[in-house]
Amino acid sequence: MSLAETQRRLRELLAAPSGVVAALASPEERAACEALVRGARGVDGLARLEVYANAYFARIRDVVAECFPASAAKLGAALFDDLVTAYLLAHPPHHFSIRRVGDALPAFLASEAGGLPFRRRAPVIPDLALLECARLDAFDAADSPVVGREALAALAPERWGALRLRFVPSLRLLRLAWPVEKLWAAHERGEPAPELAPLAHAACVWRRDERVLHRSLGALEGACLAAAGSGESFGALCERVSMAHGEDAAPAFAAGLLAGWLDAGMVAGVAPGAAAA
Repeated sequence: MSLAETQRRLRELLAAPSGVVAALASPEERAACEALVRGARGVDGLARLEVYANAYFARIRDVVAECFPASAAKLGAALFDDLVTAYLLAHPPHHFSIRRVGDALPAFLASEAGGLPFRRRAPVIPDLALLECARLDAFDAADSPVVGREALAALAPERWGALRLRFVPSLRLLRLAWPVEKLWAAHERGEPAPELAPLAHAACVWRRDERVLHRSLGALEGACLAAAGSGESFGALCERVSMAHGEDAAPAFAAGLLAGWLDAGMVAGVAPGAAAA
């Protein structure tokens, strides 16, 4: 066996969530593995590999717990260990950064067969993991300057209709079925997890300076933020708002949304567009 083959095989064994011995499919494979690793101080080679494999799993579990602390607390230590094992069977690490090991955890919990026992035990857990993952992504997102209300101060009224926004790279828009922001806040304060009732809504996550923020959104603001993020003009946003609040109130309501996004540090740039004919 070449050095590269030996390294590959040892990595497979150390990373096997089921353990070294369980990963050896035949007595021949076990014998070959025993020939690779010497025993020492009364501990055979396979047992030594198990020690390293357990440490490997423990490190990944600890990293996932650090990245998803509220989710880990919600499930409890034993069930969270089971989750990490099931998750690694479906999504073994592939990124050079261990921080990325949990990237697929929200999708795993939300829709994959391996996540079914956990979402049955805690139906809120896919949304809670999604919120925590979005916060991680927002923290790691590229830096960007932000603009405030002064960017619009000199804008002629006839150009507002064509106004388009460019949001900061850290902004994430989430669709949630549960108000898991309350769970996250309770965990941050060290308080018991509150009981929740289902509540379909939108939320946004973004970073301002070095601080990651998130907040729940009303249905209309969520729709407008998504539309603005896809390039819809301010005039089109006003049309959306007019369907809910009437044509007369729409410009002021939409302007209030825009002011809120600017004040929160979500907007990286504005493109005023051409004047209306």
